[in-house]
Amino acid sequence: MRLKPRQHIRILLIFITSAFAFPLSGQVVRSFYTPLVDSICRNTLDCIRIKQSLTLQEYEIDREAEQIHNTIEVMNRHLESNRLEKQTVQAELAAINRHIDSLIPKRPNGPRPKTNIIDILSDRLSFHGNYGLNINQLVLNNWAAGGENSWAGKAFANFSLVYHKLKFEQRLTGAFAFGVSRFADKRIEKQDDKIDLTYALSLNGKTQWNFSTVVTFNSQFADGYKYPNDSTVISSFFAPAYLTLSAGYSYKTRNDRFQVLFSPVAGKVTFVMNQELADQGAFGVKKGYYGQDGHWIPGENIAPAIGVNIIINYKQPIGKSIHYATVLNTFYNYMERRDDGRLRLDVNWENTVNFVITKYLSTIVFVHLKYDHNTTFPVYEEIEGVQTVVDNVPKLQLKESVGIAFVHNF
Repeated sequence: MRLKPRQHIRILLIFITSAFAFPLSGQVVRSFYTPLVDSICRNTLDCIRIKQSLTLQEYEIDREAEQIHNTIEVMNRHLESNRLEKQTVQAELAAINRHIDSLIPKRPNGPRPKTNIIDILSDRLSFHGNYGLNINQLVLNNWAAGGENSWAGKAFANFSLVYHKLKFEQRLTGAFAFGVSRFADKRIEKQDDKIDLTYALSLNGKTQWNFSTVVTFNSQFADGYKYPNDSTVISSFFAPAYLTLSAGYSYKTRNDRFQVLFSPVAGKVTFVMNQELADQGAFGVKKGYYGQDGHWIPGENIAPAIGVNIIINYKQPIGKSIHYATVLNTFYNYMERRDDGRLRLDVNWENTVNFVITKYLSTIVFVHLKYDHNTTFPVYEEIEGVQTVVDNVPKLQLKESVGIAFVHNF
């Protein structure tokens, strides 16, 4: 509450009058200090105190406002500096992008190339392989040493599909081949026939030893004959066919050039779906026979086996233009033993040497060794001047080919 000047003078006179109103010489003197005057004085002092407090608060508020204002100015300067720095970085990025775009050749006009379906499915997939045609020719004219004109051709294809994740890896590989030979007398013979499929699932551990499961399938496309006799079929599609399931531990080097799988317990099933061959007991199935009642009991089409399976893969470049690859597959049969008590052994060993001439032209040397105790060959002896079959025994099988091949890699 703010007082007028006249009121200030009145209050001063009241204080002076009251000072002379104290009792003198023990006499009682009437006081002019009335309750109204006391109330006015108290209100005046309270107002003065309130004014001082408000003045101090106003000073503190002004000081804090000034500090906040200074802080806002500093932050605005930092913000402007950051904005300028951001503009500088964006300008540099734009310049780098323009430089990168200038290095990338522009796509020619025309339809866009088709996207690989494997790339669309997942970036964890890798798909590669090759296919080609191998050709051999022999021409003889007035050749004193003798011989026969012939040519041979073989089409082949190989692929590998790998799906790799952090904890496991799946790999599907395939190898296909079919070849024929034609001789001067118009006779055509099958030269090569192969269907090989392998599926492998491996768990990726912390070491180079991992638990793996491998499934292999082997068969052929067309009928096979014992040439020059082309009237009797000795093999056909799914006769035989081999399905092997192996589970064990695998080891591979970090560059994937050497891999080995050891499976102490593996299952192998031989299929002979050609009933005529099954009745003969070909490739280890139980052959047909006549029962006691004289009825014919056909041969079985399936022959299961359990054993130890070992698969070894190795590939090694020799220089810049020579590549060597080998696959060794061995199977020890627990269910059948030889006469000396040893386990029967099946071996399948393929060796390929590729001499690269140009990007699309190569010389390929292929050597295939195979031993199957269920695949037998006749043993002949001359009896009374006639070659007679006296026994059928398994033998080491060998196939070797050398030729010029047109190859396309993908």
